[in-house]
Order: sequence, then structure tokens, then C-alpha cells
Amino acid sequence: MEGYPFSVPIQVRWRDLDAFEHVNNAVYASWIEVARAELWRQRFGGRGARDIPFVIARLEIDFRRPVALYDEVRVGLRAADVRATSFAFEYRVEAGGRHAADARTVQVCVRPDSGRPVRVPGDLRRGLESLTADP
Repeated sequence: MEGYPFSVPIQVRWRDLDAFEHVNNAVYASWIEVARAELWRQRFGGRGARDIPFVIARLEIDFRRPVALYDEVRVGLRAADVRATSFAFEYRVEAGGRHAADARTVQVCVRPDSGRPVRVPGDLRRGLESLTADP
């Protein structure tokens, strides 16, 4: 997916549909969570929730068109706005090769024992910078 250095396929399930027979808006948040978790596993060696040194501070989703049960869905992900203690991920959802939604999450790095913000670790910062739209 052009402009998104990481992407994952998503299977639409019957339970994802609403009364209008298209994917319910809340499901998109789960799809981008799948993309984020798979990125963490593949690129950062994450093995489980305890390996994730951040929390989600913000989630935004802009819907472009409906997604149906048999659409082939793919979620692209890139990093943006890497700051002292936080960073953003931007997502593009495509269904059948057509733009279906955009999303953005802001993650804050935290200390596991206290939940207090900490600086983005150097190795994570370097990995995130390799995932920006213009590396």
C-alpha cells in the first residue's frame, strides 16, 4: 500500500456487520488494533501485552465508504510525529482496493510499574522513524 510501509490483511466476519449489512464503525478500531499488534510482533519483537511499553491516548477514525462482508480488506500503517514521550500511527483502510477509512492513534510511552510517561526509547524511536511516510 503506497505511503504505508506496513500493512496487514483483515478478514471481514459476519459479526462485524450492522443492520445495514456493512461493517459497523466500532469494528474499524479493532482492525487498526490488529494492524498495530502485528506491527509490534513483526517489527519490534513483541511477544505479548507486557512487551508493549505504551498506552493509547487518542483514537480518530474518518470513514470514507462502507465495507461489506466479502470485501478484501487491508490496513496500512505508518508512524508520524515521534516526540519526546509519544508518537502517532496513521492508518489507511482499503476494501477491494478502494479507500474506505483513515485513522490515527497517539501512543504515549509509559513506565509499566507506575503508568507515568517516559521518553520514547532510542531503539523504538529508530524503528518508528523507519516506518514514516518519507523515511
